[in-house]
Amino acid sequence: MRDARIGLIGGLSWESTSSYYRYLNEMFEGGLNEWSQPPLIIDSVDFGSIVTMQQKGDWDGTGEVLADSARRLERAGATVLGIGANTMHVNFDVVRDAVSIPVIDVRDEIAREVLALGHSSIALLGTKYLIDATFYSDRLASLGVVSVRPSTEQTNRLQTIIFDELTRGIVTNDSRRYLKAVALSCLNQGAQVVGLCCTEFGLLMNEEASFPVIDSTKAHVRALLKAIA
Repeated sequence: MRDARIGLIGGLSWESTSSYYRYLNEMFEGGLNEWSQPPLIIDSVDFGSIVTMQQKGDWDGTGEVLADSARRLERAGATVLGIGANTMHVNFDVVRDAVSIPVIDVRDEIAREVLALGHSSIALLGTKYLIDATFYSDRLASLGVVSVRPSTEQTNRLQTIIFDELTRGIVTNDSRRYLKAVALSCLNQGAQVVGLCCTEFGLLMNEEASFPVIDSTKAHVRALLKAIA
């Protein structure tokens, strides 16, 4: 698409944005030659302020930050937007309504890929905010995908891994093993696909596992690239 340009609300965390940038370039097809890169604008917000608002439950505040970012990206020339974090899709409607250009919903892409595999249930692995709330699971359910959640203990441990390790660039084999154990636990409870619905979980597990896995970041990137093709 001529003059098409992806806008990414980034900084949620920098590790997450780094994964988006890497996948956008690795998965990009087209361009003049093998050095071509996708047209892309990243607006990196301050994750520190986002975390503080998350801890306070100030989701209106996070929505204002993301909406401002979306407007900056549109003014800069973006023709399609993505929110570079699963949890921050709690503010999806606010971001969508702040701009006149399309915003690609990662939840829709996860559901589409689960159904394309011939399945209808997913292990919902992400932050405590995402697992305990309904904004993510309800959207998946509306599209025909049932969510299987980890236990409260598992959810709390995943939250610790995300915020104490992954968002700070710390990757350990213990956490890699733990994520796999939680995934297998959800599969034993009836999940058919493991959903890495935290962007940073791609640091611990990939889509080439011994069981079906959908990396939300890659699913989102596939849709963003398709939107500018």
